[in-house]
Amino acid sequence: MPASPLHRVAVLVLEGAKPLDVGIPAQVFTTRASMPYEVRVCGAAPGLVAGGDGLAYHVGHGLSALGWADIVFVPGYRHPDQEDPPPAVVAALVGAHERGARLAAISTGAFALAATGLLDGRRATTHWHYTRALAARYPLVQVDENVLFVDERADL
Repeated sequence: MPASPLHRVAVLVLEGAKPLDVGIPAQVFTTRASMPYEVRVCGAAPGLVAGGDGLAYHVGHGLSALGWADIVFVPGYRHPDQEDPPPAVVAALVGAHERGARLAAISTGAFALAATGLLDGRRATTHWHYTRALAARYPLVQVDENVLFVDERADL
């Protein structure tokens, strides 16, 4: 029986990334022989990314990993209500979506997806502390503050 193809997973680490939010997809979808995944942790550029809670991340890949991935996770990051991710990050997320990659936000990573416009007209949620800020910053997003997650399978 031939080996099944690997699912390609990118974990996008933004400035101020939350350790738990980065660690969950990196660990759950880890690259190992018994799992059908290949994971690449990436940032706006390869190298050091200042994280949240006193940590920093050395990411091996830049935004090209979003063009490679079947699934893109956007972990939460610090102060997402204050500014959008860099334009190159927003464009890479839109590009990944346009070529068919599934996008998933963890916690405040929803702000990065909202910045792309891909959540306009869709239900979304974020960390409870930021739900009202998400709704105010992105009024076209249908923010549901009473759920832990939203699955909008259509094309995200």
